[in-house]
Amino acid sequence: MEESRRWIEGLPKVELHVHLEGSLQPATVGALAARHGSDTADVWPEGLPQSFSFVDFPDFARQFWFGLSLLRTGDDLRAVIRALGQSLHDNNVRYAEVTSTAFSHLRNGISAADYGAALTRGGRDVLERFGVQLAWVIDIPRDIEPPDSRATIDFLASAHAPAGIVGIGLGGYEVGFPAAPYADAFAAAIALGLHSVPHAGETEGAHSVAAAIDSLAAERIGHGVRCLEDAELVRRLADTGMMLEVCPTSNVLLGVAASIDDHPLPALLDAGLNVSINTDDPGSFGTDLNTELELVHAHHDVTREQLRAMQLAALDASFADPSTKVVLREEIERYGV
Repeated sequence: MEESRRWIEGLPKVELHVHLEGSLQPATVGALAARHGSDTADVWPEGLPQSFSFVDFPDFARQFWFGLSLLRTGDDLRAVIRALGQSLHDNNVRYAEVTSTAFSHLRNGISAADYGAALTRGGRDVLERFGVQLAWVIDIPRDIEPPDSRATIDFLASAHAPAGIVGIGLGGYEVGFPAAPYADAFAAAIALGLHSVPHAGETEGAHSVAAAIDSLAAERIGHGVRCLEDAELVRRLADTGMMLEVCPTSNVLLGVAASIDDHPLPALLDAGLNVSINTDDPGSFGTDLNTELELVHAHHDVTREQLRAMQLAALDASFADPSTKVVLREEIERYGV
């Protein structure tokens, strides 16, 4: 097992599904709360925990949004980006597409100029300090930003949109917040040259995945594990090779899977689906990409060759520029199994 861990640590990696705001560690939340004079007792009456835990998705969201509310300045954001960059570097991640929720930051009082500049400068800082290339996905929080709002789209179309932006996402709680009403927003973002990478098939079933494809022109699916509830959809996904950004620990902690042993990853692979492994909210879930790969290797017999192939598949499904893909492909292919 120790040998496998060392091999996984050395594997060059690509991550497609990680939330900037979900990368906050409890210690960071405590420091930010102290800086801004915010009382954590409203969320954690017994004190800020050393590690987060959740009863269900709404409970997770309540804690997640509190952490996000503490990111009030460009300096706050850059510090969190730098910490995420350090973690990605420590996990030998070479390229990551990081999701951030502009709507919530703008609503919290950060100006569009400061928010966009923080992402631009933070990304450059991470590349210079750690050699990790970050690309940005700006998501619409479906349970907070109404479909008729243009806040996110107006930001994406403005001069304040960050350098390195590649996509638009749709996050938040799926139940009661279907994809179709956001079709116009996604069409507008696609017209700006952005890629469509919505969440679907996490807290809702296969119909949510189909709606993301049909209504939002999805090019990848965040999570998507509940596609297995519809055999025809599974065949459709297999035929097209659409990437599913699977996040095992997230799925367990939010009740999508009962345990890591019960996770549907083997069924997804057996169905011939295109899968990458990701952390989702590494600070919230106390995980990192090395840990996620080790879990699926140990619990689901995902081989080293499969793990390496998943990195190549994630690279292919990424929106990295062609020269970056050539360099990273050679690096991953050279890494022996």
